Amino acid sequence: MASGDAVVQVIRAMPPAASVAGPAIRQGGSTPAEVFEGWAFDAATDEYMDFLCAMKGYAGGGLTFILPWSAASATTGVTRWGIAIRRLQDDVEDIDTAQTYDFNEVDDTTATVSGEVAYATVTFTNGVDMDSWADGELAVARIFRNADHANDTMTGDAQLWDWFAYET
Repeated sequence: MASGDAVVQVIRAMPPAASVAGPAIRQGGSTPAEVFEGWAFDAATDEYMDFLCAMKGYAGGGLTFILPWSAASATTGVTRWGIAIRRLQDDVEDIDTAQTYDFNEVDDTTATVSGEVAYATVTFTNGVDMDSWADGELAVARIFRNADHANDTMTGDAQLWDWFAYET
């Protein structure tokens, strides 16, 4: 496959045992109204959400993650998002042992209206930066809001609606 054809398939959301992002539900304005469901990341405390994923069609490039999100109430400020990858390598990775997650982070500016969607982009280079995740393997994609970082200035929850990733 050519670079850009890889797909990161989400198998399931796996809330971590502690510091988990809460549910976010927002009603749309159509008739009948849509219901948007996601995760609410707090402005005062680092919160996380884990996703079990599979890599399909990977050709050895980097990965780009896109995080569509909205501010629950704010119309100014910056949210700092981070993503880390934990590769579940065949006959190597023991899921019962501790793992250090190395995050790639990005600052993303809040949309000018609460409820408008912003799209944060987090990139990984191939190899160690993405825990050497290979085609056909499972991994945990851990997403968090780095609320205690000096660059995270947005008040209120950041509502993550979903995410997707592709090879770059």
